[in-house]
Amino acid sequence: MIDPSLAPPGQHVASLFCQYFAPELPAVRSWQDARAKAVETIIDTITEVAPNFRGSILGQMALSSMDLETKPGLVGGDIFHGQIRLDQLFSARPALGHGDYRSPIAGLYMCGSSTHPDGGVTGVPGHNAARELLRDRRRHARNNKARATA
Repeated sequence: MIDPSLAPPGQHVASLFCQYFAPELPAVRSWQDARAKAVETIIDTITEVAPNFRGSILGQMALSSMDLETKPGLVGGDIFHGQIRLDQLFSARPALGHGDYRSPIAGLYMCGSSTHPDGGVTGVPGHNAARELLRDRRRHARNNKARATA
């Protein structure tokens, strides 16, 4: 938003994150074919409440679920590495039994979009993983001290 090279003077960049499109379409359709229609629907919807929106567009780029899976390798085009639904919340994120940021590999902690509370730019998964790592280090240090004095 502060980089003036992104848009000509007096104009702006609009970045739209439109979630909840089906990652896979029925066999007769593909995202290669459906992408343009989805973009038009989104632009039409915004133009209903911001009448000059469509007329203001100088250029655009749209990434479908298929694009997000094939380019950066996001399974199902899901930027959160697991949809935010009931079976993927709190202690069940990323999987039941691993909601405490500790992986099955000792000393390896998880802090990405697949962990609670999910992705975005909050930094909360990293904060929570760091808290657990520090908790484990303190516990380990106490145990070593107790063994040394025993």
